[in-house]
Amino acid sequence: MSTSAKATAGRVSMLLVAIGLGVVPASAPAQDGQGITRLQVVTFRVKPDKMETFLALEKNEVVPALKKAGVKSRQVYRTVVGDANEFQVRTVVAGFEIYDEPGVLDRALGAKKAAELRDRLNACFESVHVQFENRVNEFFVDPGNAPVQFASRYRPLPGKSFAYTQFYREYMNPVAKQAKADGTFAGMDYTVSQHGGEWGLITLNMYYDSFAPLDGEPPIAKTLGPEKTREMLAHGQGLIDPIEWIVRKRVADISF
Repeated sequence: MSTSAKATAGRVSMLLVAIGLGVVPASAPAQDGQGITRLQVVTFRVKPDKMETFLALEKNEVVPALKKAGVKSRQVYRTVVGDANEFQVRTVVAGFEIYDEPGVLDRALGAKKAAELRDRLNACFESVHVQFENRVNEFFVDPGNAPVQFASRYRPLPGKSFAYTQFYREYMNPVAKQAKADGTFAGMDYTVSQHGGEWGLITLNMYYDSFAPLDGEPPIAKTLGPEKTREMLAHGQGLIDPIEWIVRKRVADISF
């Protein structure tokens, strides 16, 4: 194999390791004219007997390398209600051009040391899934580093994607912003799946400062009260089907 072919193979391998961990070149945030930020959302499962090894590698070797290479931030969450060995990494990216650039670990560590680190990381994984999502900027309520994520996923009914967006814009978004101002929750984002999975799925991520509020009413219901909540939900009937709800905790040691 030629030197260039080996380099290409190494970069492809990193789709399952470096990029799979949210390790992407430090590109400027991607925003189009319609107010969309592109996110690389990576879900991966760690072998139960490799959990401590994985977390130590991430904290002590991967994170310092990312920072050395100029990566500005990434958010890592571990599932606590769902598959408990599952992690999710959310990173702002410019787009597919990230795959044309050298791998971040290679830039920070050199090819040999990066390859060795990738091998040790690969030994920890059961699976890695990479996809792109579009975050709708007008619906983003910045959660900062809130430690709890409640993720709900929905499939728009046929021909109803635009109608649901309008419903969210008119009814839910103003209430979400008021709930943030009231201190009911920490923030929220609204994303639409793009490449790497089923196209057009909607994910609503609500963020909290602790787990306890999950036992109570949702933030929107707390803000509106029972009667107005029923009225709002009536406007949204027949637009989406629920798929799943997952609770995750931010892994502070490997997020920045």
